[in-house]
Amino acid sequence: MSDQTITIVTGIKTRENIDEEPYGYIVEWMEWDSDFRNSTLQHADIIVGVNGKMYLKENREIDNPKAIGNYLETALWLEQGGSGGGSITLHVIRDDESLLVSGKLIQQKQYLNEENRVTIGLNGPVRMSNDGFSSAWGGWYEKFVRHASLYLDDKRWERSAINNRNILLEHQEWKPRIDFLVKKYPGRFADAVLIDWEKVSEILNGVSYSDITEADLEYRKIGEQRALLIKEAAIKGRDNFINEIAAQMIPAFPAMDAVHGNVLQVVGKLITLPVITFNQFINDLGKSYAVIGSAKEGYYFIHLNSKEMDIFFKTLFHYQAQVTPDIAERYQFFAAILNEPTILTYEGRAVTGLMVKVIAGMAGDDNLFIKIAAPDKNGRAVFEGEKALSIFSGYTLDTSASPQQVIEAMIYYIKMGDKTNWQKLFCNWQVFPRWDGPPFIDMTYYLTEESYQHAWEQSRRQILNDIYDARVLFCGPVKTIIEENKKTGVTKVEQVKIIVDHIGKIEGNYKSISNLYVHRKWLLQRLNDGPWKITELQAL
Repeated sequence: MSDQTITIVTGIKTRENIDEEPYGYIVEWMEWDSDFRNSTLQHADIIVGVNGKMYLKENREIDNPKAIGNYLETALWLEQGGSGGGSITLHVIRDDESLLVSGKLIQQKQYLNEENRVTIGLNGPVRMSNDGFSSAWGGWYEKFVRHASLYLDDKRWERSAINNRNILLEHQEWKPRIDFLVKKYPGRFADAVLIDWEKVSEILNGVSYSDITEADLEYRKIGEQRALLIKEAAIKGRDNFINEIAAQMIPAFPAMDAVHGNVLQVVGKLITLPVITFNQFINDLGKSYAVIGSAKEGYYFIHLNSKEMDIFFKTLFHYQAQVTPDIAERYQFFAAILNEPTILTYEGRAVTGLMVKVIAGMAGDDNLFIKIAAPDKNGRAVFEGEKALSIFSGYTLDTSASPQQVIEAMIYYIKMGDKTNWQKLFCNWQVFPRWDGPPFIDMTYYLTEESYQHAWEQSRRQILNDIYDARVLFCGPVKTIIEENKKTGVTKVEQVKIIVDHIGKIEGNYKSISNLYVHRKWLLQRLNDGPWKITELQAL
């Protein structure tokens, strides 16, 4: 050990929790030799007081530099006459629970080996050596601390979106060097590194679920059953439709020449167009069209922004919401020829053709048949077979449901394809913070049908593909973010945070899964003790 001046510290590293309540310092790391590793203190705990003195936001300019984990922490202990081995008590908040944690101060030391070279800890490796590895031990350990603290400080993966399965593989890459460290440099330092690595492994692995049965996964067959039912109705409906319009139909190709042909001879006639994909959708001078045909056979054009196509696609989206989101992007249209010769730019050259008006269409691989009719209030028609569907889950949430029950209902509705009741779970208000006063409630806030549709489709894809289930992992305390004031008419607003654990199938086992597309953190609010609602529209 060197004879240099020894500083007195807790060995705890923190960051200031200034934007949220409670005010204090969040534990990010505990050094390998910190006595608080032997206490009940945990990463992500919020230290709100020391030895009976509470941290206050209004005193932060004075207290912050000498707060635990900050650069002048040792000055605090010198002022108080603290010494290595002296006991202190921390006032800690963990998930809204108030705790007292005791530990001892330590004297920060520099360790030397028999050759008088600086080591990491007692009996640890020389900082600048590498033992044949690609980097020096000192730099390697600093990187390991940064890596481990990211996850020890975020056990529920709520601060950032991570792909835990990919990160777990990366985390395994640290293990060979740690095994070498434990074998060649046994002692407290090596033991602490191994313990930290194992803790991170446990966090990244998440939860294993052994209670998911085939019966629990029956919901995954609902979409298939509905899709089969609608496909049968679609084929039958299309065949009946063709029979109905047979007398008015002519062969689509060769198409009448839009410039030199007798266009009036075919105006009003009905045609069956060949199957097309998005590859034949173009934009010309700010408008969108579908181009069907060839230079040899002639062309027909469909105006994709027409009211008929708007009805078609809104009905298609409704099918994806109620039946299955997975449908091939293939379309076959039945159309009436219009007296509208048109020139468009297609595949880099000008082509001429006749505009047509869509009267019906097939989507996917004969999955869905839609006759264009007067739209309902949502702008869509009834697709073939829709009336035969039992599209709702049959479960309605009680208005007195707890936040956890609301989230569980949301997951259930997604499984059952019940978009109607799912959509009712979200707020029709929004709370905005203000710097110069209490938060403001916007009661005119609303979400568009397109916004709901996008989140719904993504949720349905998730629950029918990589996500096999979702469970409430954590339900935080209820906090009042706006106090009621009956005199001024201010509404009381309460808020609660819930963490959802998504479950995937990993090598035949059901385990926690997280990636960029799932949402673990959910905030719910209620007004004046009313029903709890989800604040943010997001996919599962």
